[in-house]
Amino acid sequence: MSAARTAIAAAFACAAGLAIARAATDGFEAFTLESARRLHALRSPAPVPDLALDLADGGGASLAAVPRRVLLVDFVYTSCPTLCAALGSVYARLQQRLAAEIAAGEVGLLSVSFDPERDGPGELRAYRARHSSRPAGWQLGRPARATDLKSWLDAFGVVVIPDGAGGFTHNAAVHVVGPERKLVAIHDLDDLDGIVNTARELVAKRADDVALR
Repeated sequence: MSAARTAIAAAFACAAGLAIARAATDGFEAFTLESARRLHALRSPAPVPDLALDLADGGGASLAAVPRRVLLVDFVYTSCPTLCAALGSVYARLQQRLAAEIAAGEVGLLSVSFDPERDGPGELRAYRARHSSRPAGWQLGRPARATDLKSWLDAFGVVVIPDGAGGFTHNAAVHVVGPERKLVAIHDLDDLDGIVNTARELVAKRADDVALR
């Protein structure tokens, strides 16, 4: 009887574990929290808070007031030697690949620092200059209020953990914010074609919507 009860308990525990895993991973379509949040962005685009930025090129703006209808948003800290350096290179390539859309005022790149105490306007401009010889279409900023940093990170699903050596461990991705300032897609930093295609699809969709009016 004891063995039977143990087997039944184990079966219930297994079923409960599978149910929890299924809920946490969108029915096993996503096997990590990172991929789950990306599926969620695709299925249910959510508005991002209209938080304020101090911009590297001077002045400030709320997210809604940042120019360009489609924004490609990443999160960096300028002294990062790894993922943030890779994101800088990706943004330089996106400047080239999306040059026509940027020139037309449709697409913009935005890098937000999650190290606002050390990343002032000069540090942010220097970060951009390390990766690109031209600022066209690429804005950088830091949260205008230190208390807003958590809201920025939570809105985009960015995880930042101090590494104890003055740096941070963090996830890295390119977040696509559509014309209605909703988070509509999240791409790996090495998915350049996917980022470009998503941005162009949003631009084309807007053009179609305008034509139908």
